[in-house]
Amino acid sequence: MKLNRLILDNFLTYEHLDYSFVDRPLMVQGINLTDELQKSNGSGKSGMATGIEFCITAQNSRDVRDIELVTYGEKEANAELFASCDVRKESLHIKWTIKVKGSNLLELKISKNGGEYQDISFSNINDGKKAILDWFAISKEDLFSYYIINKSRFKSFFKSSNKEKVDLINRFSDASIIEGLEKIDNSKLQEEFEQAEFDVARIVGKIELLQESLSLEVNRDLDSDFLEETEALSRDIYDCKDYKKDIGLDLRDEQEFKSKIENELKKAQKLLTSEKEILSKESKIVDDFKVVDNSTKILQAKDNIKLLQEEIQMFADSENEYVEKKNKIKKLISSIDVKLAGQIDCPKCEHGFVLDGDISTLKTQKQSATKLLERVDEKILEYRKNFNLKEVEEDNQRSYVRELKDEEQNSLSEKRSLMNILQGFESNVRRAQSSVDSHNSKLRENSESISKIKSKLIDLESTLKSKEDELKNLKPKDNRDAIKKLELDIDNEKLTKAKYEKLRSEIGDKIYERNQWITNFKQFRGYLANQSLEIIEFHCNRYLHDMGSDLKVKLEGFKTLANGSIKDEITAKVVRGVDRSFSSFSGGERGRLLFASILANRHMINQTHPYGGLDYLCIDEIFEGVDSLGLKHLLKSARSLEISAHIITHVSDEDVSDDILTIVKENGKSTIKNN
Repeated sequence: MKLNRLILDNFLTYEHLDYSFVDRPLMVQGINLTDELQKSNGSGKSGMATGIEFCITAQNSRDVRDIELVTYGEKEANAELFASCDVRKESLHIKWTIKVKGSNLLELKISKNGGEYQDISFSNINDGKKAILDWFAISKEDLFSYYIINKSRFKSFFKSSNKEKVDLINRFSDASIIEGLEKIDNSKLQEEFEQAEFDVARIVGKIELLQESLSLEVNRDLDSDFLEETEALSRDIYDCKDYKKDIGLDLRDEQEFKSKIENELKKAQKLLTSEKEILSKESKIVDDFKVVDNSTKILQAKDNIKLLQEEIQMFADSENEYVEKKNKIKKLISSIDVKLAGQIDCPKCEHGFVLDGDISTLKTQKQSATKLLERVDEKILEYRKNFNLKEVEEDNQRSYVRELKDEEQNSLSEKRSLMNILQGFESNVRRAQSSVDSHNSKLRENSESISKIKSKLIDLESTLKSKEDELKNLKPKDNRDAIKKLELDIDNEKLTKAKYEKLRSEIGDKIYERNQWITNFKQFRGYLANQSLEIIEFHCNRYLHDMGSDLKVKLEGFKTLANGSIKDEITAKVVRGVDRSFSSFSGGERGRLLFASILANRHMINQTHPYGGLDYLCIDEIFEGVDSLGLKHLLKSARSLEISAHIITHVSDEDVSDDILTIVKENGKSTIKNN
């Protein structure tokens, strides 16, 4: 199987990626121009691997929620993967839509023999995930351990526990089919043996019961049984007829009740019609009623009041002015009187004179002032009269406004009164409608009850006829067939008893025989496992040679000790002249050893895969300490596989441009650089 094409939209830092896989290994490098201090970190090198593993497993090695795979600020992301299988002549198209809000969407399509893609139907997302894994026939654990590998999940074969090594070897050697047989204590067989003994005892008890039944059947009084059955059927027929009468009465009562309800329903419908007619008339009265609107008249009256108030104020101001004039005139007359009161008569000529002014002039002034005072009083009386008249007119306008408002209020009250009356009629209609609905409901219930009674009556008549036919056809029984059947059953149970006794004997023999083969199983398992170890060792050393390394891997497996016991331990050693531990080598040498073990294990898995395995390998930064030259050797070794491989690394080397896939992140977006 091969991966052909990957399309990512708004996925992590990829706005859009359309990548076609090539059948050669590539070293994946990164350049982060968004944050130059990060160099290659955060450039998006691992984004492609995340897209691939999400398409196949719906999981990601970043241990983040699905929505965090969507580019920040976007509503959804798309991840598409195209894969093909030459063995089955099929191509698979996987498309995931990852939503920030709502559930993810999955589309699956398949193409056979190069034809058009057809939709694959599935009932839910989980079934769709299973369909993908079934098509690849690779478990998620194997995919993450041997095909898409990163340092958070990767566990070195050289540092794994003995159990993990044994589990891996058992997969390749098929030794798992006998794993643990040397520890068999025959408890399960012992349980089967005890079960067989129990079955024998159970059959013996069953035979005894059948023999008792046979004895009863042989000694049965058939005439007495016939009489009892006849009497029982006669009683059943009598009970059925009696019950039929009761049901008939129930049916009559329900039919009478139906007639009563129908009559009451007619009355209720008639009342409803009458109430609706009254309601219609009252509704027309309410609709035709016009509420008095005196707003225009009231505004006009208020304007008149305002004008009258202005005139009243004008008359009051004028009156005040003349009052002031009156006071001044009265003061003048008083001052003249004071002067005239000081008149002195000449003793000689008796001519009168005052000290200040002329008497005749003062008298003339007083006379003029007095006449002016009379005219001022007349004006004051005139303004006072007009003032009072305007006040009366203002009061009349105010009374007119109150009358207009009272008229409006009375009109509204009358409208509300009509509405209250209308609501009363509406309530009457609702009550009448409720009564009709209630009678209709009772009528439906009554009809259902009648239907059930009739159905029950039909069933009872059928039962009665069946009982009468059974009584008519009843004849004394002949139990010879029953006796023969019981005798046959006893013979069959005896045969079953013999079968269980034989099974019990065979299980006992098997328990004995299995105890003799425990040691043989141990030796056979060790043989199978050691064969697989030799194959893995061969491929590890072949890949190391391709990488230009003088190191060799030595795998030792199950050994038979001098005392005949078997040592269940797998050890992995590295040889350079002498045996050395994995940890004693440099980072670059350890990287070559790890790569060789990954390729060897992957080779073994693909060899046992039904469709030849997956021709893809992604290794994400697990070769710490491997320099540029070491990576070139890794690429050289992987090149012989003629598969698509991505080796993600921080190491930069422009000298091998044909074997480099460069991811550039600029302005927060990642793209593939054209070399």
